Amino acid sequence: MKKAILASLFPLFVLLFTISVTAQTPDTIHVITQTKVHMTSPPASYDGWGVFPADTVSYRKVYLNFTLGCPSPRCSGWDYTVDIYLNQNTHHKDSTLMQGPAFTVNGNKMDSVKVKFDTTWVTYYDTTTNATDSTKNAAYTIVQYKNCLQPTVPTDTVHWWVAGYYNHYYDNLGNIVDSIYVTPDTSMYLAYCPYYSVYDSIAQYEIARMITPYGSYYGSTWTNPYKFDITDFSSLLHDSVQISVFYSGWSDGFLASCDFEMITGNPDHKPYKAIKLWTGTFPYGSVSNPISNYLTPYAAKIDTAAHGTRLRIIQTGHGEDGNNCTEFCGNYQHVYVDGKQRYNPYVWRDNCGLNALWAQSGTWLFDRANWCPGDLVNPYLDDLTPYVTRGGTDTIRVDMDPYISPNGGSVYIFGSALIYYGPIKYKLDAAVEDILSPNKYAPYSRINPSCGNPQVVIRNTGADTLKSLTFYYGQIGSTHNTYTWTGNLPFDDTALVYLPWVHLKSSNINKFEVTIGNPNGGTDQYADNNYMIVPYDTVPTYPSSFVIKLFTNKAAWESSYFIEDVNGNIVYSKSGFSNTTTYYDTVWNLAPGCYHFQLNDQGKDGLSFFANSDGNGALSFRKVTVGGLATFNADFGTSISQNFTVGVITNDGEMKYSIDYNVYPNPASTQLTISGLDASQKDKNVKIFSAMGTLVYEKTVSAGLEHYNINLNGFAAGIYCVIISNTDGQVVKKVMVTK
Repeated sequence: MKKAILASLFPLFVLLFTISVTAQTPDTIHVITQTKVHMTSPPASYDGWGVFPADTVSYRKVYLNFTLGCPSPRCSGWDYTVDIYLNQNTHHKDSTLMQGPAFTVNGNKMDSVKVKFDTTWVTYYDTTTNATDSTKNAAYTIVQYKNCLQPTVPTDTVHWWVAGYYNHYYDNLGNIVDSIYVTPDTSMYLAYCPYYSVYDSIAQYEIARMITPYGSYYGSTWTNPYKFDITDFSSLLHDSVQISVFYSGWSDGFLASCDFEMITGNPDHKPYKAIKLWTGTFPYGSVSNPISNYLTPYAAKIDTAAHGTRLRIIQTGHGEDGNNCTEFCGNYQHVYVDGKQRYNPYVWRDNCGLNALWAQSGTWLFDRANWCPGDLVNPYLDDLTPYVTRGGTDTIRVDMDPYISPNGGSVYIFGSALIYYGPIKYKLDAAVEDILSPNKYAPYSRINPSCGNPQVVIRNTGADTLKSLTFYYGQIGSTHNTYTWTGNLPFDDTALVYLPWVHLKSSNINKFEVTIGNPNGGTDQYADNNYMIVPYDTVPTYPSSFVIKLFTNKAAWESSYFIEDVNGNIVYSKSGFSNTTTYYDTVWNLAPGCYHFQLNDQGKDGLSFFANSDGNGALSFRKVTVGGLATFNADFGTSISQNFTVGVITNDGEMKYSIDYNVYPNPASTQLTISGLDASQKDKNVKIFSAMGTLVYEKTVSAGLEHYNINLNGFAAGIYCVIISNTDGQVVKKVMVTK
């Protein structure tokens, strides 16, 4: 059980699979605890309750589908932490020492009060009558607590009036001429009775964390999904459970929705207990209050039933102290078991420039302390099983690199838990954990739409090391492929598998499915996790020859691009650009097939970014003659890419060139040119008809010729129809001839 990636899972469907597998459809239960909750300033917790299945229901997987949206008119323009907590009633009592007041006055505590038992009056000068007048005081409501054995139970309630002040008397000019003291009947002085306030002990587990994007570009219709694998906390998601979403923002705001997705079935390694560990916001670099005051060692008495033990830590760095710490400085986390270091991850994200939410309104592409604006936070998952003793006591400690902050303000936010697992249920079992491409899921948009090799994440969910696995995959309703993967995958580890290319057509279904079986050549012992289906979008189709138009910014040395075919062969590439220069590079005669274009930026700040001085570049694809094919957003961060096809694919999977010839100029007077003829390596027949339907020109153009010119000297002025055809089909163009 090593470091694991968080995975996405989509609804499962029935598929009969002939390689020793019959996939079943498990039940999927959804529980919604928050729906478009408006998170706004100041920082606050937004609570919701969910009624989950009873603990007799077994979960194979549990996901939290968290959706972020915008209130009207738009989202906040700042990146804030959103922490999602599960609040568990431990069914244990706790208490706090309190001081019970001897009395309250109108519901408030007063150190002392002077009162009369009957009505008192206050005088004033009446400017209408030019004389002294008076009005009665409102009565105090005094609640008394005289029994220290029950300090919160009132013993008496009285209504008395304020006293201990002077009433003034005025002449007809409003001058004070006399006064009289309102003598109190009694004076009361506050005393206290100490007592313990007993309450239910609540353990708050942080189950997920995300960071809001710089969202001022996003209007009230914008939403973005996030999917968290929270199977580790499945033992707590039964019966009534309170879920809290904490928004740390100081501006308005975002909408939050929480949909818990429980996939029933047999877990391969049941997480049966979670123990809350270090959770909170802890200072980092303070000499007088070091982070070690909060990350205190935990003496864990390991369950005798624990066949697996894992430490789960969500950690992100925030604040600015003069050294860019800890938001923009990386440090090592150190995990010790019984004094020996076992893990030391670098608390840092180095791929923010590949964020699926790119071109945000702020510094979205800057790498940070284990987080990126607009993205979820991946937990550190440390397998402690080899280092602890079942039934024994082991001391677990977490620490950070030594550091002294110059100005304060540097913090780490921790959410951590110790997870115990039951025995491994199966010897021979594998699971489809996720499909990264093809997939319409928004967080995977950087690598989609895709026409290339499908990318599938598998997990070994059996005790035996996984060495081979058979895949059956393809578009629903189309021919499927079979592929045998080989490797060396220990229990609970994942692997990203690139499957051989399969044609994905545009249809009214557009769904891609994967089924696995035959692990290590044997029978998979649990079929419910062997199948997955996802929706996808198809890629654009371009002509075999097109122009890459690049206008470089003032850091042109950072830019380079390439085009590769489905087998990873580079068919075109270019680098070594000059600053602020426009390049028109023509890609000629690509063979039919699937291609991947990618422009990389070594500075990881794209062709345009407001927070640097590089200026603005631009990138687009254009036709060889006239017209555009694609325009790309220049604020792309680390790289920008697009998958595309050249040609069309027949029902039998054979690639053919698409027919998209250009006929120009239009209008024409002396000569007409047809280009793009070599996009299909076949002879072409060219016919021209007059507006009356008379054939006025016909010629067979040999294969391999790119341009063909037609002399128009014998043509009268008017409208003509040009038809270019071969066995793949025909293209019809209307042309005006002027004289």
